[in-house]
Amino acid sequence: MHRRWFPPMAFLAASLLAAGLSAAPALAQPTYVGSAACGLCHKPIHEKWKDTLHNKSQQEVTIANDPVVVNWSGTVKLKAGKIPEVSIELRETPDGVHHVTLIDAKDPSKRATYPVVRTYGGWGWKQRYQVKLGDSHYILPIQWNQATSRWVPYNLQYWYNEDGSLRVPAKTRSFEGQCAGCHNTGLQLEKTAAGEFKSTYVELNIGCEKCHGPGSDHVRGGGAKAAIVNPRNLPFERSLEVCGQCHSRGVSQPNGVHEFPWDDANNTAYLLGQPLRQYYSDKGGRWGDPGAHSRQHHQQWLDFLRSKHFTAQVRCFDCHDPHGGPGRAQHVKADYNNTLCLSCHAKDKRFAHNEAIRNHTKHNYAPETRGTSRCSSCHMVPTAASAEAGDIHAHDFKIIRPAVSLDMFNKDPKSVIANSCNGCHAEWGKDKAGYEAGVTAFRAKFGN
Repeated sequence: MHRRWFPPMAFLAASLLAAGLSAAPALAQPTYVGSAACGLCHKPIHEKWKDTLHNKSQQEVTIANDPVVVNWSGTVKLKAGKIPEVSIELRETPDGVHHVTLIDAKDPSKRATYPVVRTYGGWGWKQRYQVKLGDSHYILPIQWNQATSRWVPYNLQYWYNEDGSLRVPAKTRSFEGQCAGCHNTGLQLEKTAAGEFKSTYVELNIGCEKCHGPGSDHVRGGGAKAAIVNPRNLPFERSLEVCGQCHSRGVSQPNGVHEFPWDDANNTAYLLGQPLRQYYSDKGGRWGDPGAHSRQHHQQWLDFLRSKHFTAQVRCFDCHDPHGGPGRAQHVKADYNNTLCLSCHAKDKRFAHNEAIRNHTKHNYAPETRGTSRCSSCHMVPTAASAEAGDIHAHDFKIIRPAVSLDMFNKDPKSVIANSCNGCHAEWGKDKAGYEAGVTAFRAKFGN
């Protein structure tokens, strides 16, 4: 007997039809099928995507999978704002359960113990920890910063009152209510009568359909290109917003209920190809400098809108491969040796060869080693913080002059933005004398 062979897409389409999708009305909205289904036909891309942070941002904590990156024992002491110092105990059981005990600072006999059910992060910047209360998840008030190996508070005020007594986070502060719209794929939300947000989703992390839209029609059509979103084929600004839906900081529209793009009046998710501003309003955390540079993380889209790259209609994925690539930034070409930037800018005679670049930077050319004359060192200043200050680069590609830092230092020494020289000249960012030295050196080379 001969068995019929079906191409992967035909097999998947047949499976979905057998499951009842054939009975769907002609005008029914497409549904999510999951990244594993995409991988049947797009295997090389799927294999590359599996190792990205898009796919690994959150991890379920199980006996078989322990994604915690720090030794889970001892007592962590933290303080934030007006809340007195609090103690939080960490304990891992023999069967691999990670317990967190919050101790009441006002009355230490009162304690609240929670098992960690998910981690968030742990890929070089920070790791946070989720517990489940009712039908929702909440991020605990402890954060492990990997680069500096230290515990820091994270929204301590959600778990402690100002007098140090324990509290339970408000239902509006759940992961589902504040974070899930960026971190889940195929999210649906339901607000209960008690004010709790319950969620269902197709994938815990950022799957294919987060950027390409629901794939059921694409599958039914045997891989029809017209039945799936290709961000590169969208109008320029709409294509940027595919990335901007998550790489931004704002609140839902029109009522600001969620901290992700959402139509909170009709409880519907952002739809790829529609203007993002219909679902989101800017709530960016910025420095007080004249350039309004980003101080908080995931604001790359907001930065980019103010850049010359935006004016020139460069797209995010001209530099980054969302499906995966070398390093955390997933560049399409190497950055450390200027290959990425020069793949476009070398067409300009000002950057056509090493001598031209040296004339532009007024420095020797050693991007691979010392970092001198590396484009991103000067044009992508690490202004923002994911875990520690300056661990995220600005995406407006603007030079920040030392004079800007000095002016901010004179106004408030505790609130000073890094400048384009500090990446190499850290000594020009330690005190007033250092900032003044940076201004003098910059003006000697560039005259302004």
